[in-house]
Amino acid sequence: MPSTMERPGSGLKLGVVSSTGSLTVLLIVGACIAYIVSSYLKASSRPYSKLPLPPGPPRLPLLGNLFNNPFHFRWLSHLQWRYTYGPLVYMKVLGRSVIILTTNEAAHELLNKRAPTYSGRPYSVIGGELLAKGYSMIFRQYDARFRLQQRLHVHGLNAQAVGLYQPITELETLQFLHDIIQETKVSPKEAATLPDGDTRPIKPHRHFLRWFASNVSVIMYGYRLFKDDPESEVQLNFFHECPTSRIIETPTLVDIFPSLKHVPYFFSPWKRRVKPLFEREAAHHISNFRKALVQPGYNISKLVANRAQHLDPNMTEAEAAWAPATLMLAAGETSPAILCWFVLAMVAYPRVMHKAQAMLDEVVGHERLPTYADRAQLPFIDAVMDEVFRWRPIVPAGIDHVATEEDEYMGYRIPKDSMITISMWALHRDQAVFGPDCDDFRPERWLEKEGLPNYTFGFGRRTCPGRHIGREGLWIMMARMLWAFEMEAPIDPATGKKKFVDNMDMQPVGIAIPPTPFDVLFRRRGKWVEEVVERDFAGADFDMSKIMEQIGLGSSKLAV
Repeated sequence: MPSTMERPGSGLKLGVVSSTGSLTVLLIVGACIAYIVSSYLKASSRPYSKLPLPPGPPRLPLLGNLFNNPFHFRWLSHLQWRYTYGPLVYMKVLGRSVIILTTNEAAHELLNKRAPTYSGRPYSVIGGELLAKGYSMIFRQYDARFRLQQRLHVHGLNAQAVGLYQPITELETLQFLHDIIQETKVSPKEAATLPDGDTRPIKPHRHFLRWFASNVSVIMYGYRLFKDDPESEVQLNFFHECPTSRIIETPTLVDIFPSLKHVPYFFSPWKRRVKPLFEREAAHHISNFRKALVQPGYNISKLVANRAQHLDPNMTEAEAAWAPATLMLAAGETSPAILCWFVLAMVAYPRVMHKAQAMLDEVVGHERLPTYADRAQLPFIDAVMDEVFRWRPIVPAGIDHVATEEDEYMGYRIPKDSMITISMWALHRDQAVFGPDCDDFRPERWLEKEGLPNYTFGFGRRTCPGRHIGREGLWIMMARMLWAFEMEAPIDPATGKKKFVDNMDMQPVGIAIPPTPFDVLFRRRGKWVEEVVERDFAGADFDMSKIMEQIGLGSSKLAV
C-alpha cells in the first residue's frame, strides 16, 4: 500500500512504496521481518532484561500495538491510559519499544535528571539524512555536532541578550495593533448593516504569523516582513511549505524501518523525490543567510557566521545557514498557534480577560501602551501566559526522545533505543500538581503556588534555545491585546446569537496543534485605543537597522 505524506499547497509528497515492482515489495517485507526479529533478540540479552516492562495496552505477537496505537488525537488516549496504567505506559510497535510518560514526576526524573541517557532523537532517514543532511537540530542526535550548533547562537539567545531585542518586539506589536484596528473597523454606514456593529470579525492566525515572523526575522536576519508584500509573502508561506517541518508530522516507512535506506537507489523512489526538496530548502535558507550578512547592524546570522569561523573553519555555508533557519521554522509552527489558543481562552473565559484588563487599567491607564517596564507590576499577565501553555499545550503529544542506554525506573525496565513520548496533554492535567480543576482555564493557580512545572519549551539538554525570545514576545502581545481589545465570538447572522466557539476544536494530527481556524471580534475597548495606537504608530521609527546597530554596539558578547 502506498504511504505518502502531503499537505495542501505544499507540493510535498513522499511516497514510500510505489509500483516499481514486486522485488521492491519483497525487499521491504524482508527488511521488516529482519528488523522485528533482531529487536527481539537484542532485548533479551540486556542487563535489565529480567525486570518487567511498564504496563500498557495489550499487544499482538510481532505486530505489537500496531492496531491499537491511536493516530488521531493520540494525546487524549495518553491521558486516559495514565488512569489505567500509571506514569509509564509501554507499547510495542513493529518491534520498537515506545514508553509514554504521563506525569510531571516521571518526565522530570528521566528527561531532566537523567538527561545524558534521554537526550537522543528517533533516527530519521528522511528528515535527518536526506532532507536536512544532518544540519537541522530538530532531527540531530545529541552529539558533538549538536553541541557545536548550539554554541553558534547561544550568546545571542540567552536570558541576558534577549532584553536587547525588546524595542524590536514592541515595534512589531505596535504594527500588529495598527493592522488589526485598520482591518476590523467599519464606517458608521456599514456598521448599521453588520450584525457585529462597528467591528468586523477576522481570522487572526495570519496576523499572528506576520507579527512573529517579522519580529524573529529582524533578530535572525536583520530585515522585516510586511503585510501584503510579495517578497514577505514568500517567506510567510514557506512556514507551511518547508519540507523538514512537514516531514515530522507523519512518519514514513523508511523511518519506521531504517534498514530500508540500504535498498538500492533504483528501488527507492523516496530518495529521488527528496533530493529536489533538500535543494529547494537549502537554497531558501542560504539565500536568507547571505542577505542577512549584508544587512546593516547586528543579527544572529552574523553572529553565527563569526562563531562558525572560530569553532569550525570547515563548516559549510549550508550548515551555518540552517542554524538561524531551524530556530525560525520551529517557532513559526508554535508562537502563532499559542496566540490563537490565547484568544480562544479569552473568548471562553471572559472573567479572566476582564480581570487582566482591570489590572492593566490600574498600572498602565489609557494614555499609553503597556511596555516591558510594566511587567514587574503585572504578574497576572505572566500567569495568563503560563496558563495558556498549560491549558492547551502547543505540542500535546510531545516531541519524542530516545533512551540511548538501558535504564530502570519505578522497578520497570526501559529498553535501550526505546522511543520516549512525553504526553504534554497528560502532564498538564496532572491533578497531583495542578489541582482537580486542571481542565479549567484558571491563571490564579500560578500565583497561588510557586514552582509549578512548565515544560512548554522542552526538557533537559534539548530545551528550546529560543525560549527567552518566545516568552518575551508572547508576553507583550498578550498584554497589549488585553489592553486594547475585548475578544468576543461574532454574531451568527442566521440566529442573531453569538457563535459557539469550541475550544476543543483542533486538528487531530501533527506536532504543533493549533485550533481549527476561527473568526473572532477584536472590539476596541474605547476611543482611546485607536487614538493611542495611531499616535504611537505615526511617530514610530521602524528603521530596524538603527536598533540592530545599537544592539551590536551595546554588547561585546554580540560583537560581529
